[in-house]
Amino acid sequence: MDLPPTAKYLLDWFIRYVKNRDLAFRRIADVVEEGNKAIIKQKDGKAVHYYVEPFPQDFKALADSIKEEHCGIVVYNSETNFDKMLSAWNKLSAMPGLTIYFINPFSKLDKRWIIRPHVHAKISDAESLEQGLRSMFVMVEPISEKEVEQLTS
Repeated sequence: MDLPPTAKYLLDWFIRYVKNRDLAFRRIADVVEEGNKAIIKQKDGKAVHYYVEPFPQDFKALADSIKEEHCGIVVYNSETNFDKMLSAWNKLSAMPGLTIYFINPFSKLDKRWIIRPHVHAKISDAESLEQGLRSMFVMVEPISEKEVEQLTS
């Protein structure tokens, strides 16, 4: 399955990021690409499935489609993706093994921010949820779908 350029760029960037992050720990045994998914197989036998969805239509539907215990969702750091994540927060925070990566490889600030909704929901109060998440969101420059298409085509 050929991925659109926006998805392929994000998948390739994410795999490089994961491999670089592992240089010190040396836990990764293998990285397998299956369509829009990167499966990180660790030496301890654990496998983490990362779904690369540049601009998902619906985070809740995406979360419903994930069957693996250890999983991640990888998206571009856009305002739309942030809002869609917030609207699906209850579903996402009910998944203990889920990590979400918001990425902008072209950002002049940080390139990514990471959230574990289940953990975050336990340590934050509902009233300040959006404000706390937004403080992480702004650490990486937001990017629009149109900008990503121009930069990756």
